[in-house]
Amino acid sequence: MLTIFQRSMRLFHMAWVIRRIRKTENEHTQQAARHALSELLAGSRGLPMKVGQFLAGMDEATPYAKLTTSIEPWPLTHIKPILEQTWQQPLRFILKDIEESHAAASLGQVHHAYLNNRESVAVKVQYPDIGTAIDAEMKLAGLVPAGGPIKTWAFDLESYKITLKDTLNNELDYLHEMKQQLKFYSTMHVEGLHVPHVFPVLCRKNILVQEWVEGVRLSEAATWSLPARSYIARTLMQTMFQSLFEFGLVHGDPHPGNMLFQYHDSKPQTILLDFGCMMNVEKTRRMALLKLILHSRSESDIILLDAFVSLGFDAEKLKPIQDKLPQLMQLLFQPFIKDAPFHSTTWHLSDAVADLLGDERWLFRSACPADLFLLIRVFQGLVTQIETLNVQLDWWECLKQAVKTQVIEESTLWQLGSTPINETPVYKGSAKQLHIHIKRPDKEPIHITLPAENALQLESLMPEHIHEHIRDAHIDLNTLREQLIQEGLEPQTLIDIHSPTHHYHLYLK
Repeated sequence: MLTIFQRSMRLFHMAWVIRRIRKTENEHTQQAARHALSELLAGSRGLPMKVGQFLAGMDEATPYAKLTTSIEPWPLTHIKPILEQTWQQPLRFILKDIEESHAAASLGQVHHAYLNNRESVAVKVQYPDIGTAIDAEMKLAGLVPAGGPIKTWAFDLESYKITLKDTLNNELDYLHEMKQQLKFYSTMHVEGLHVPHVFPVLCRKNILVQEWVEGVRLSEAATWSLPARSYIARTLMQTMFQSLFEFGLVHGDPHPGNMLFQYHDSKPQTILLDFGCMMNVEKTRRMALLKLILHSRSESDIILLDAFVSLGFDAEKLKPIQDKLPQLMQLLFQPFIKDAPFHSTTWHLSDAVADLLGDERWLFRSACPADLFLLIRVFQGLVTQIETLNVQLDWWECLKQAVKTQVIEESTLWQLGSTPINETPVYKGSAKQLHIHIKRPDKEPIHITLPAENALQLESLMPEHIHEHIRDAHIDLNTLREQLIQEGLEPQTLIDIHSPTHHYHLYLK
């Protein structure tokens, strides 16, 4: 494994490449940089490779796709001592044979092996000291300062880091993964779904043994007949709905390496792999989400703010956009509204939300709890899977088929807590908006529009590197804030300064 120093240098190199991708407008240069970043991520394993797999998502055409398919595994000569040391006995006492790995991942790799009773198994072995490496990388990641929308809209970055660390800790514990897989295996009953059975007696914190399964990737299954593709899509969708709404245990890692497809008894079968990244969703949140879906179909009458808060959203951040929640909800739950197959390629959600909320979309995103990010990723993964299979499904009908009627009925009776919201001070003045205009050489200017009250938080809104230029211009932000409170938020210019590279113009309108 790389030393901590080497991993640190790789992280800084990655940061430079990412900056290059963001800065250049040349597509060829961007593509070359993405391939370079993919190589760096793959060579590091651990946290960087996890980031790369997230970048790959469900798209097998991306430069990061190799992170889910073709990472060079460790040779078997390095793996055998780990197995023998962990099992505390010679390998021949357990395995008749074990093959070189063809499936390396971020935390470990998988080998095809045969038990002494000739049963075919998959043996997943964790890389030594990968936990220590991830701890070090998480600390290094914590040194990266927040900027852009993360700073402006007060994202709870610490919660995201805690969620990521907790998720990785669970993935590092193969005994935890074994228990999650056993639970999923025993509770899920979806037609066409197969969860490989595990061998608990052979599992350890760093070793997981399960049945060996064969199959093709989603990209190949997407070439099958339309009935077969539709069958697979229904299995994937009903698996998500049943695991979420009935059991509250959701497979949270939808990248292509975690599923295989085959024919079994003349029917397509979906094989779900890797249960290290699972999301436990408590009942209140499940019921709130079902209520929102029912409300989008005009089958439930609820206070939307209460439902979003029950999901974990920050009530105070939602209050400024509370009047837009009905339209927002119609966008978010559009696939469930009509009793007809939904064409996901027509669902331009990001653009529609941007049109509705403008810059306040960052307020909505920052109000979203960090742990809900995994569930959002699962929904996004499902949409991509359906698009890859090139089919359309009736989402509401699939939900009714996957989830027991009494669960849906229970959600209609579930009482949401009322949302206590602190009274927001009312400031005098006729200005309605704060405008932030930033001119940059050789680039498009940036223009951000915020509610006028944000003028009272200029110190947190302005990036750190601008504070020096503000002081050079003899502007005291605290004094300016007190003046605005006393005199009111009237239309006026607040800041108009030039730095060596930028022009910042902030005004109330």
